[in-house]
Amino acid sequence: MKKTILGYKNISAGCLKLMVGAGSRLMLTALLIAALSACRKSGFLDQKKLSQIDENTVFTDSLNSWNYVNSRYSNLTYSWEPNRWGRGGVDAASDEVQSANAPTEQETYWAGGAINPSNVTAEIWTITWQQVRAVNIFLKNQARIPMTANTKKLLEGQMRFLRAWYYATMLKTYGGFPLIGNAIFSDGDAIDLPRNTYEECLNYIISECDAAASLLPVDFVAATGNPADYGRATKGAALALKARLLLYAASPLINAPRGDDPSRLVSLGNTDPNRWKLAADAAQAVINLGQYTLFRRVTPFFYNQFLNGLTASAPNSEAVFAFLPATTTQNNMIRETLANPATRGTRYQSNGPSCFPLQELVDAFGMANGKAIDDPASGYPGIGNNMYLNRDPRFYASITYNGGLRFLNGKATDQPVWTYTGDIPSSSTNDASISGARTDGIYTATGTRTGYFAYKMLANNVANGGVELNRPRILIRYAEVLLNAAEANNEFSGPSSQIYTWLKDIRDRAGIAVGADGMYGMKANMTQEEMRIFLQRERQVELALEEHRFWDVRRWKTAPQVLNQDLHGMEITRASNGSYSYRTIVVRKNVFRDNMYFFPIPQAELTKSPSMKQNPGY
Repeated sequence: MKKTILGYKNISAGCLKLMVGAGSRLMLTALLIAALSACRKSGFLDQKKLSQIDENTVFTDSLNSWNYVNSRYSNLTYSWEPNRWGRGGVDAASDEVQSANAPTEQETYWAGGAINPSNVTAEIWTITWQQVRAVNIFLKNQARIPMTANTKKLLEGQMRFLRAWYYATMLKTYGGFPLIGNAIFSDGDAIDLPRNTYEECLNYIISECDAAASLLPVDFVAATGNPADYGRATKGAALALKARLLLYAASPLINAPRGDDPSRLVSLGNTDPNRWKLAADAAQAVINLGQYTLFRRVTPFFYNQFLNGLTASAPNSEAVFAFLPATTTQNNMIRETLANPATRGTRYQSNGPSCFPLQELVDAFGMANGKAIDDPASGYPGIGNNMYLNRDPRFYASITYNGGLRFLNGKATDQPVWTYTGDIPSSSTNDASISGARTDGIYTATGTRTGYFAYKMLANNVANGGVELNRPRILIRYAEVLLNAAEANNEFSGPSSQIYTWLKDIRDRAGIAVGADGMYGMKANMTQEEMRIFLQRERQVELALEEHRFWDVRRWKTAPQVLNQDLHGMEITRASNGSYSYRTIVVRKNVFRDNMYFFPIPQAELTKSPSMKQNPGY
């Protein structure tokens, strides 16, 4: 079979293989593999074995049709996963974490400014076209599925949302791409399509979000009466994706003319402040559904929202859209494998932890009174023994620092994680609560590279041989919707009482002290610029390690400042008398070049499709 820009021949392990051969037979030979790697127990993503069956068999059978739709969810987290590029994903290509990866890994190319069309991964390009083609095959056959009109509407709504989801990832990654509508390309087709403009792609995805929203229920379980349907795409998910897309389009990177982009592949070609209003209205539409609230079910709220399994009987009110993998997949412990201190281990740990928070992320967390550490009124004592005391509660839910408490096998209570170097006490019993720095400390083979370990989204009590985690991947949560609404409204018309109300809700849930003035540490009557800076810091903290920072600093066009500089860690040295000394160290000389706002189109795709243009600067 000929390889094309649609990539349906070049499929990575674990993905559903969708091929067209003689007689237009749809081969679903890997459905069982997809089921084991990307589905959850006792829910809609449980798969049934389908092997060597053709389109007619799939779409003239209701169960097979449901399973076909279910399998489209399998790649939802292809951009979000922390192991996307090995050991850190896009978090390690921003100012959030340092990876332990080899110099030939993707995040290292990005961090060093060495990314180019020949070494960039093609994962987003390939997976997107696999899934889009599969959706188009469904739409071609939808009319003959033996189901009621209402049930077919629910299937169509999911498929059109999922196509929009994959396309949205393409848009933020590459800018404009070839729009193919409902076309299905087969073996032997000559495919050489030019890229559509950013605006054309944006408008198409927005129209698909609107169409999906009109077909999907606000509450899927209420619509079908089946608790196993919890987690499917809903009207709220479609509207929230639309709001995110419009926020990106209104941001400085896109909402501006570019002299190096005459074809408008990565920009809209002019500046229109009304695009902020469109983004604000779209976020407000999600809020107006009245379906979502910030998670406050299990304390500590901020920490537990990422770990509580999502079920129809115990829904997470903050999860606008989430993916629930099976409890029998190793991916359910991937964050522990990548980030746990070696003394804490995970079920699948082999080579030690491999991604570590940078000092820049640590310093973004303010104090428990809600004020930034560079605010003289914050009470921050500066670098030293007390620098981790009385911090924003989200800090303790996101970062493990020297002396931070974590579960340790054999201990009745949480014990300190030691990240220091220098004089390390010996222990005849090798007790990690005393001598853990021998394993976790900076400069050790299995220790931290920055003086910190990540903690956000990690289960505290996972150890080697532990139980599987029924942990969701929350891909859109209500806190993001509120922050999107706040940013768009501020950019369009400046600070308002409504923006403050949204921010108070977020900070109250975080556990920040309300203060005598009821402002949760925020300055009253901020200017538009002050509110802009505040919101950018709030996103950095609230949405840390959730695949937002990499894109946020690009769309704000702050990347040349925050990514084109040395990035740091904290070296803590213990003296023989038990006292500590502290020194900020450079752990990475980061480079950002102007062409790195977008990914380059992989060179192999340009070679196959000469009509496509490369992104500026590559």
